[in-house]
Amino acid sequence: MINNHMLRIGALFLLTVLSYGFYNAYLPITDPVESNYVLSAITMLKHNSWISPMIYDQVWYDKPPLTYWALMISYKLFGISDFTSRIPNTLIAGGSVALMYHLVYRIKESKYIAVMSALLLFSALQFWYISHAVITDGFLFFFSLAIFGYSYLAFAKNDKYSMVKAYGAAALAVVTKGPVGIVLPGLILLLFIAIRWFTQKDNDDYSLNKDIKLLFNPFGIFLFIILASPWYIAMYSIHGQEFISGFLGLHNMERALVSEHPKFNVWYYYLIIVPIALLPWTPAVIYQLKSIKWKENFYLLGAIWFIVIVLFYSLVATKYITYTLPAIIPCIIWGAEAITNSFYNKSTSFKYIVTIPLAIYVLLFLVASIVTPELNSVPLIVALILIVLFALFALLAKQYNNNKLPLSIYLTIPLTILYTAITITVTPILFDQSGIQFKPYIESNTQPTYIYSTYYTSILYYTGDTPTQVFVHTTDNPLWTAGKTLMPTITVEEFEKRVSIEKGAIIIVPNKYIKEFTSSPINIIATEVGKSGAARIYQIQ
Repeated sequence: MINNHMLRIGALFLLTVLSYGFYNAYLPITDPVESNYVLSAITMLKHNSWISPMIYDQVWYDKPPLTYWALMISYKLFGISDFTSRIPNTLIAGGSVALMYHLVYRIKESKYIAVMSALLLFSALQFWYISHAVITDGFLFFFSLAIFGYSYLAFAKNDKYSMVKAYGAAALAVVTKGPVGIVLPGLILLLFIAIRWFTQKDNDDYSLNKDIKLLFNPFGIFLFIILASPWYIAMYSIHGQEFISGFLGLHNMERALVSEHPKFNVWYYYLIIVPIALLPWTPAVIYQLKSIKWKENFYLLGAIWFIVIVLFYSLVATKYITYTLPAIIPCIIWGAEAITNSFYNKSTSFKYIVTIPLAIYVLLFLVASIVTPELNSVPLIVALILIVLFALFALLAKQYNNNKLPLSIYLTIPLTILYTAITITVTPILFDQSGIQFKPYIESNTQPTYIYSTYYTSILYYTGDTPTQVFVHTTDNPLWTAGKTLMPTITVEEFEKRVSIEKGAIIIVPNKYIKEFTSSPINIIATEVGKSGAARIYQIQ
């Protein structure tokens, strides 16, 4: 017989998968990140290459293969499409929400805080966004959550098997993202042991040797090696020093030392990103901080986890909004504690940390959709009406039947309605970031396609046509221009020579390069044949 715990795990998984999977068939693959993963998986299938990641029929060393494998399996089972491209991340999102409930239930021994933690994760802005994207970070988050939860349980309950599970998760993180999957959690846990020793060394019940034995669990280390090393050994045996310099050198060490996008390399970058990532629950997290006893092991590990991840990526030269997603893990649990306690204790703080912030959050999305011409505000207007009707129903149920709905229901229904509407509303923005917008011009033309000063990898995914990038200039570091872009690329001078004799060639010019293009000699022989939200399309006459 299935117990209530397993039913909740299944229900949370299904809620996330069904909600996050809704409308995925209509979300186009965007550039420059999603298209790289999709095209890599397709290219690997084309060459039957399950070991060496590939793109543009070349081996490349950007990421380990786990995300590519997930996409390849999805394509093998269900075919290649926008919908099937998003299946792996939808499933791993459901796994993360269910795992959050399971781990918090074991840690806090409270089904209320556990369910609330799962719901807060389900509705956190950055988790929602990343779980809809075709990138590695959803998988990394799942494994990071397992490392955090199981390593804490190992120390709290002196449970060596939980530490083995944490090592298994770390191994899969390494096959997802690289060495950072073990280096960062390892550093956090070493600091946790050191601070525990410093604060509890006079406690007769504390043993540093026990902590060290738990951390360096031989079975866990063996499992890590068995799971993590085969791909690295295989890649080195096939590609030798090229793999070391390309993957470990360029895409790991150099990424940490040399910024891909220097304009984002500022010290306060993640101090802005993290509070936004936690919306709409940022006020609840901040509210809970004042009542946390930081010397308690769970909060101590959570604080170290959060600080080290944010500090580490703040020091790393290359910055992406997705890097610090695992840092929100303890924050989500803290926010769940604040909301659960204030609700069941009938505290007035509930309206300040939940009701008012959530209302403002919904209104911000609604206003943004109304003032942005390319967006469709109707879904959010309908969602707001449905949420208000649900709120009225809840109030009437409480007043006339004294039947107070569970807190989880109060939040689940409005949040599901809200994010469903947002998914529909933001879709036009994705079209402006995808090569699908150029499909009609390319498919009806037999001549070469050029992209002025940028690239749209998704053009190859949608049309089968491999465009050529015209390298004009970039604010990015030249190291990354040479090391990451495997799309066919030519200089402006080569471009001008080619297109002067290529009648009918299509030139896609992003809006920010229109002025530069129109002042070039090519503009004289090029005619504008169309435009989209992101670019203008020219053809050589």
